Amino acid sequence: MTGKKGWLIGELSDRVEISAHTIRYYERLGLLEPPRRTESQYRIYGKENEERLRFIQKAKRFGLSLDEIKQLIAIRTEGTPPCASLKTMVKQHLDALDYQIAEMISLRQELANHYEEIDRSLPDVSTPPTEEICRGKICGLIESIE
Repeated sequence: MTGKKGWLIGELSDRVEISAHTIRYYERLGLLEPPRRTESQYRIYGKENEERLRFIQKAKRFGLSLDEIKQLIAIRTEGTPPCASLKTMVKQHLDALDYQIAEMISLRQELANHYEEIDRSLPDVSTPPTEEICRGKICGLIESIE
């Protein structure tokens, strides 16, 4: 820490590897308490700010949004450990990921089927397609899909 009993925003930014812009943004969102100020209005951050920023970084690795992180902080501030809420949030993220993965697998299969159809119609891409193969206003291979 500097002689000011804390760090300037650039110093804190270097310590936690988060940009000064992001630190200010977290302050605006209420994720960080407003820091003390010097007489010339420079922000002075303490150890508690560093710990909070490190918590936010770790919580983001759980896939939590900033709003969810703010909820966990608020629950803890009220005196309750937020671990049950974290469990619920992580489960919701897992369920959403499972759904997205299933959707992606389905989309991949659909695309593979379309590709097989296209490959049957155009086995050699170096040969220009004929109007008979690509019948349609723009591309019949797309327009023929139902």
